[in-house]
Amino acid sequence: MRDEQRIGAFHHHLAAGRRFEFRGLPTGFEGEPMGSDFVLGLFLEPARLDPLADAVLALRRQGRSIALIVAIKPGQLAAFGRWLEKRAGEHRLGGMHLLVAADLDGVSAQLGDRMSPVREENVIRMPMTTEVENQSWKNFYVFSSKLQTLVTRVRAFAQNGIHRAYLLGGPGSGKTSLAYYYFLVRNKGRFVSVNLAAENTGDKSSVKSLLCGHVAGAFPGAGARIGAFTQARDGVCFLDESHGVMGPVMEVLMEALDNGQYLPFGAAAKQRLDCALLFATNRSWQHLMDSVNIDEFTRLGAATLQVPELSQREEDMIAVTATTLARLGEGCTTWKGPTGLHDDAWERIRACRWHGNARALVRTLEAAFVDCCSRGETLIPAQDIDMGISMWEPKDHHSHKIYGVNA
Repeated sequence: MRDEQRIGAFHHHLAAGRRFEFRGLPTGFEGEPMGSDFVLGLFLEPARLDPLADAVLALRRQGRSIALIVAIKPGQLAAFGRWLEKRAGEHRLGGMHLLVAADLDGVSAQLGDRMSPVREENVIRMPMTTEVENQSWKNFYVFSSKLQTLVTRVRAFAQNGIHRAYLLGGPGSGKTSLAYYYFLVRNKGRFVSVNLAAENTGDKSSVKSLLCGHVAGAFPGAGARIGAFTQARDGVCFLDESHGVMGPVMEVLMEALDNGQYLPFGAAAKQRLDCALLFATNRSWQHLMDSVNIDEFTRLGAATLQVPELSQREEDMIAVTATTLARLGEGCTTWKGPTGLHDDAWERIRACRWHGNARALVRTLEAAFVDCCSRGETLIPAQDIDMGISMWEPKDHHSHKIYGVNA
């Protein structure tokens, strides 16, 4: 290693009692026994990470709590994104922390923050849309300690009979993916998603039909309709944009939640509510309290799950950036996609508040990608990131005051 004289800097960032050793990765490495709690892959080409990652997974299957910390440079992000997507698709992604730095000083400054156990899988795989079968899947990455902790809490809810929960988080923070993870752990019925902001017309009969269904003839010329509660069976009904839970929606929900039964519109007999109900909103809790009837709202009986903002989850930010650059590059025919970012461009992303979370980051990267490719450059510069941020993540915007932002 050319920078061996600077390795001592790592000591200043390790907890007391910890030690480390550095070894080169030999060609043909097949995963020799490792006695460490953490293994650091330092600026390796992503293709060379496979034996390390496989060895760590094998040890974790034997009960070891070992974790692999992958440190890459900003210019490697696109290749690393392809590697992540490949490993996720093969169900071979786990026990990892991520770190982006330009040099050893940057790695050593961040290393202490990455030395925490990895207790959950690093990816939640779910369909691109839960309403269509036999189609492509997408990956929701779970690398940061805060998101790992939340996933543990979601899993505990599903395993211990907590069948009403409220997911709070800003737009694009991953609420649908976490609700789907709850469904995977629950392992019952179907996952049915209802966007209340899009579906609520303000008419109680239509809301009742949407959630509870209706019998043939309930409306002039109407055939029977299976509502979301029935369709979910004993699975999960995910009620998104539920800051709209008031008026006719609340009236229908109160009828179902007060006694665990619901009446399809026009029916003579009630049916039992067997599904779990997960609510989600991008509004802050205080905004909800200021806009609803508190007596009605408490009938939801929902425990809360606060989704941390992307700006508090740097490792997940790395995964989103890497996989977005990889996806955009794979779509190029006449352009050659950039291999990653200039060092200062990554620092711009790292420092941004990201009120719009992953959604705003992806749009920013898309805008920067186009500008960079148009000039034929191999690394996205800071100026392109700045322009994307000004378009998709303005520092001051009125919407920031109502969204579920953790300051």
